[in-house]
Amino acid sequence: MKSLIFFINILCLKCCVSISYPNNELQMIIDVIKSYDKPTAVVAKVCWNSATTEIKLAKMLANLEKPISIRYLPENKTIQQPYPNNHLLFIVDKRCGDIEFFLTQVGANKMFSKSYRWLVLGNPILDNGTVASEFKYLGISVDSEVITAQEKENVILLHSIYKLRASNEWNTEYYGTWSADYGLNKSKDRMRSNMLRRKDFKGEPLTMSVVIGDNRTKTDLLGLRNIFVDSLTKSSIHCIDPLYDFLNASRVIIFADTWGYPTNGSWNGMIGDVKNGRADLCGTVTLLTIERTPVLEFLTNPTKVTAKFVFRQPPLSYQNNLFILPFSTSVWMCAGAFVLILIAILYINTKWDNKKFEKYNKQKMDPTCLPPTWSDITIFVLSAISQQGSSNELKGTLGRLVMFIVFLAFLFLYTSYSAYIVALLQSTSNRIRTLSDLLNSKLELGVEDVSYNRYYFSAAYTSTDPIKKAILETKVAPRGKPNYMSIEEGVKAMQKRPFAFNMNIGTGYRIVSAFFQEHEKCGLQEIDYVQHSKPWLCTRKNSPFSEMFKVGYMRIQEHGLTDRANRLIYAKKPVCSVMGGSFESVTMVDFYPVCLLLLYGMILAFFFSWSRDSDTSLSAEERTQFKADLITKDC
Repeated sequence: MKSLIFFINILCLKCCVSISYPNNELQMIIDVIKSYDKPTAVVAKVCWNSATTEIKLAKMLANLEKPISIRYLPENKTIQQPYPNNHLLFIVDKRCGDIEFFLTQVGANKMFSKSYRWLVLGNPILDNGTVASEFKYLGISVDSEVITAQEKENVILLHSIYKLRASNEWNTEYYGTWSADYGLNKSKDRMRSNMLRRKDFKGEPLTMSVVIGDNRTKTDLLGLRNIFVDSLTKSSIHCIDPLYDFLNASRVIIFADTWGYPTNGSWNGMIGDVKNGRADLCGTVTLLTIERTPVLEFLTNPTKVTAKFVFRQPPLSYQNNLFILPFSTSVWMCAGAFVLILIAILYINTKWDNKKFEKYNKQKMDPTCLPPTWSDITIFVLSAISQQGSSNELKGTLGRLVMFIVFLAFLFLYTSYSAYIVALLQSTSNRIRTLSDLLNSKLELGVEDVSYNRYYFSAAYTSTDPIKKAILETKVAPRGKPNYMSIEEGVKAMQKRPFAFNMNIGTGYRIVSAFFQEHEKCGLQEIDYVQHSKPWLCTRKNSPFSEMFKVGYMRIQEHGLTDRANRLIYAKKPVCSVMGGSFESVTMVDFYPVCLLLLYGMILAFFFSWSRDSDTSLSAEERTQFKADLITKDC
């Protein structure tokens, strides 16, 4: 009888345990979800024996202060496409029969990334502390949030698991414990983000690919003996190097000869190294372009230095005709009207003087008097405008008074005009502001001879932009005369003549500060060739280390290490402190319009002279023929 009672007690205890276990598991799930304290939707792949348990969990989630929805995946059902929601929590039961197939499909869709959270039931961590084999090839990396539940006696142990790399051993983090009496006891270390908890690489190698153009840079990456060689790479290395200490990682560097561009569906250079997994991050800053966004994740902008066309403001005559600038349009119109009125007044005056003289003196006017003809009066006014005088003059008191007023008025006008011309000859133009202005200007163009400029100034890149294509074909690389040069040559050319040079402005301005005189530093202008050309440090798209890199770079910038590197290698645009110390000699470009006007005048003079001589010679022939005819008649 006693043995029967004992047997019944054992059955009752077992039944109570079997009933309480699902309840404990459900409550543990609820407590874990509540611990996130942010909006959450649940997708569950569980294998509970009854639908009642599933319904109960759904009710418990719905009755929370912030209700949560749940979706159950049936047996042999997997997730075909990644969910777009970043607030999903997946609950997976390792005890399901199709769990291995399900996990394989989920891993193929890369759903163990930082966008999703996972809670794995069914003791995925074995008693010996190892992780079950079903999780070996799932790509659970440092940015993953995978929590495992392991039941031991009356307590459920919660751990987070991840791998630094797929070939490494599992890392296990203590998440907390759950019990029916005390609920969830979450580790205080969970207050920190995954990135800060897992940033210790423990000496694991971290590979970066850098771009170099000179083999000497391989042994002098951190040196500053020649900052004009591979300056972008050297400044980037100074910004990146503290990141290795922040992550406790080993330095591995590989070299590339170019930044990387798409060729035949693949990428070469540094970007190819990062995309194909040979490198973890870019060791040289690169430009953010549309074609690079699918393969790279841009992390931080360590410097504002970029490549631009830089030039000194050219003389005003390179953009304008100096000889029409002294007066505004309204002044020119008033001056023209004044000349016409003056010609009319002079005509009336000369006509009156001529008639009066002939009437009272009974003889013709003196040949030195101004004849009352439109042509002679016009020549007289033009001579007054140019302050040259005339062989003819007006007689009488009224005529002399008119002459005095005419020459005095044009004296003031001529003086103002000449003074303004002298000022304009020493003036510069600021009207070159766009690539189109640069193309249509008289400036020569040159480009720093580095690999990225060889790409951006190529037929492939400029084919879609007619202005850039014209700049390439007519000014940068005309047939047989490409204008690629070292940065020192380009800056010196910019100093000596009207010349626009596309260069790294950080190192270029350092040379400008060294070689330019103070007044030559004034009037420096910049034009972007590549829009939005800020350089960025980057890593592979969807890299598990991207958040660590971002935070590390932010820490480096906050501590001033990035600014220090920029100040060591780059220089800012020189400040204009002296403006009046320059004097430029007059060139052919300055008085080209005057030479052109003189040439046109000489051509017209020759034409009129030839026409008059032809008319005169024709009249002489006619007179000779007429005399011959008379002699014939007399005979």
